[in-house]
Amino acid sequence: MAAAMGMLLACAAVAAAEPLEIPKLEVHGPYDSTIRLEVFNRIRGEFVDWFAPAPTAAAPNYRYDYLGNKFQLGLRVKRDPWEMFLQFQNSTLAEVPANAVGIGSVYRANTNRSTQNGAILRNAWLGTTRLFGVPGLFVRGGRQLYSDGAEAPARHPTLRWVQANRVAQRLVGPFDFTHIGRSFDGAQAGWDRPGGNLTAFYFRPTYGGFEVDANPELNINLAGLSLSLKDAEGVTSPWLENTAGRLFWIFYGDDRDLVFLDNRALAARQADRGRAASIHTVGANVMHVEEIGPGLADGLAFGFGQTGEWQSLQHRAWAYGVEFGYGLPDVWAAPWLRLGINSASGDQDPNDNIHGTFFQLLPTPWIYAQFPFYNMMNNQDVFAQWILDPDPRLSVRFEGHWLRLNSGNDLQYFGGGATSNTFFGYGGLPSNGRREVAYVAQMYVTVRATSFLSFNALYAHAFGQGVIAANFDGDNGNYGFIEAALSF
Repeated sequence: MAAAMGMLLACAAVAAAEPLEIPKLEVHGPYDSTIRLEVFNRIRGEFVDWFAPAPTAAAPNYRYDYLGNKFQLGLRVKRDPWEMFLQFQNSTLAEVPANAVGIGSVYRANTNRSTQNGAILRNAWLGTTRLFGVPGLFVRGGRQLYSDGAEAPARHPTLRWVQANRVAQRLVGPFDFTHIGRSFDGAQAGWDRPGGNLTAFYFRPTYGGFEVDANPELNINLAGLSLSLKDAEGVTSPWLENTAGRLFWIFYGDDRDLVFLDNRALAARQADRGRAASIHTVGANVMHVEEIGPGLADGLAFGFGQTGEWQSLQHRAWAYGVEFGYGLPDVWAAPWLRLGINSASGDQDPNDNIHGTFFQLLPTPWIYAQFPFYNMMNNQDVFAQWILDPDPRLSVRFEGHWLRLNSGNDLQYFGGGATSNTFFGYGGLPSNGRREVAYVAQMYVTVRATSFLSFNALYAHAFGQGVIAANFDGDNGNYGFIEAALSF
């Protein structure tokens, strides 16, 4: 990682130079339309030093590097109020490890090759923001990306950051941290006004995430309805001008014919093979920012409840989070300290008829777990974040996490949801009655070299505790990457 940090410093020097000129990729088309070509490429090297497994004859590989590249070419056509977007994506991975543990092993488990490549149609949708001539009445149909919690972008910069990094994609997201990501086939429609947003959707998610062959659809149905309050100045009450929130319902129906993962004995799970899961999630979140003293104080709270059926079991689960921050935007580096707790239920008894593990649906978990050996399920995450912006082109974020299980009778889960119709998408470690998982320290650096070129680097170290110690010989783990992203 020292070399990675050296490269980022070099990029910062490049950023101080004169800005480079962006190629002109937009032209006027027929019938008063505009046609724009969009290009994105991200190359990332990932460095893994996972928790050391117990020695076996197979000698599992837990220290490895691999490389991934995601290339996207899109065509966007606009003729007010209509818009069409087509996007091709090609993903390539090299040196994907065999007989390994950790994040690289998940790519290999989905596609058993060292070098992997997949070409997909990532986006293909048509939409309008003024259906039947009604301002704000929108519809978008076709293959698209969707992020829950981002239906109504916040106006205030602080709330925009909180929304993007602490609210959006917790339950449903395009999983774009991976080298493939996922899309959603279907439609969303609603009404968007300055003070609020109403959105309804129905989707069939695609393969993806860690699966390079991501064109087919999953046997999963996803539907939802959200009502959002915007922090619109002069539209809502004065005390709501710096407040944004959301009420929502999401239905997840999983009809895949495979063995689900939970804390039941394998025989019980195999006996349920072929039975569906039907989960209803209802919830709300609210966030607020206020000038206090020389800086800005922000707060976020969310609560989710789940009911339905988990194959032959009743499903009952919950999750909540409370976060606070205080930043000094007029001080050098604009220091911003944030503290919080996020917690989600685990199952207390593997032998009763209740499945009590909060199910995270189809999220982008990396946003909230950047060392991806854990996720939100049966997890309590007490954290601190310290964010610095010493230059408009440079951002640094330090984080510490204290991870515990809410139930020592459940698994310690990881993963980001379904990747194919034959791969469940979540993994888990037996807790063996333990609840302490790990302490995590990490640093994330972003350098915006130009308006179209950025570099990111992450280094994270985990100090494994009881659950990790019970499953691995080594209780310390490291994960990092350096990436470059080009976007026109």
